[in-house]
Amino acid sequence: MKKYAAVILVLMTIPALFVKAQPGKPAPAPVAATKAKPKPKEIAPAVQIYFDFNKAAIKKAEEEKLSKLLEDLKSKKEYKLVLTGHTDSTGNDDYNLELSQKRVDEVYDWMIEKGVDATIIERSYFGRAKPREKTELDEEKKSKNRRVEITIIEKEKPLPPPPPPVKDTCNYDTTVVLSQGVSITMNVCEFKRMCKNSAGKCITVNRLTETEEIFESGTPLKTQKGEGFMWGGIFEFKFPGDTCLKKPASFTTKLDLETYKKAKLNVYKAKGESYLELDKSIRVSQTKTKSDIKVTIPVKCPGAVNLCGTAGKSKATAFKDKSGKIQDIYVVTSEPATIIPAVKKGSKWFLNYNKVSDAKLYIRLTDGETVIKDIALSSVKKSKKPGELRKKYKIKAKHIKGS
Repeated sequence: MKKYAAVILVLMTIPALFVKAQPGKPAPAPVAATKAKPKPKEIAPAVQIYFDFNKAAIKKAEEEKLSKLLEDLKSKKEYKLVLTGHTDSTGNDDYNLELSQKRVDEVYDWMIEKGVDATIIERSYFGRAKPREKTELDEEKKSKNRRVEITIIEKEKPLPPPPPPVKDTCNYDTTVVLSQGVSITMNVCEFKRMCKNSAGKCITVNRLTETEEIFESGTPLKTQKGEGFMWGGIFEFKFPGDTCLKKPASFTTKLDLETYKKAKLNVYKAKGESYLELDKSIRVSQTKTKSDIKVTIPVKCPGAVNLCGTAGKSKATAFKDKSGKIQDIYVVTSEPATIIPAVKKGSKWFLNYNKVSDAKLYIRLTDGETVIKDIALSSVKKSKKPGELRKKYKIKAKHIKGS
């Protein structure tokens, strides 16, 4: 029987010898030993500042202990003070944690008033979680737990300075400030290859933000559904040789916060000469400050970037052409630059819009060349407020005189 037991014992140990040879179960990788961060060395015994029950005020006897501590610290050069707050076990956790914080803050404020540098003090609060006396059998033991413990430790040595950046590598970007408040961030080697010794002059941008500039750019002014746009601008980039970048760059521009804080701006691309559609491949990021909005857009090739957002369609108004000469009607505002086209249905033009304040009319006539600008809405029909859109307007020959 003993012989069989020995055989069984041997057989039970055999699988352990062949663990590494099991298919589909690679041996676990050895765990690299990690070096623990050394615990700061205490350079003097901890000082205990005790408090009365449910109180955070420093008692006179404890102030004398604090004064002696500050006197002893004069003989030390490099140190830090760690203040930890504690309570006895009476009360709930939340209340005790708040009480321990008040006690630490009282000691901290006392030290600051005595001229101790705030940068060498660390504060922590534990409530009743770390008692000195584990079993509070009487008031004396409880009183030893109502404390702020001041530990004096070695000041951490500063980390060595980082190594200097490696020169002549392509793993970082550079930022070039262009004209009209636009900057571009791109790979440093891409910039050197493209611009060589011409600094930022080889990359240029033409920024169009005024309504008249946007009209004259030839860019489509509506969506496929006929919606108009609120414009952050049209940015026309030029790269040397009209070549694309190997890695996308980021161009950044600033917009007025008050004007554009509610605007939902994206990049729209032209579909032929008729309309713009959302470019879903380009992600626009916005960062708000107290005075402006910083808009960042990735760009890889030269050409135009249309930064705009669709104007709402919650209201409608109609324009009746009494002159018989109108080819297109647009309602525009300047802040922010907004251009909303009207759609002709029968003998009338209809405009869908959300909020359009201080609006004016831009009208293109059927001769294909004449544009009548800045027609005040009040001259077409009297409005309650300057520039307010009403339900109906009649445009007569006198409104487009000189055509």
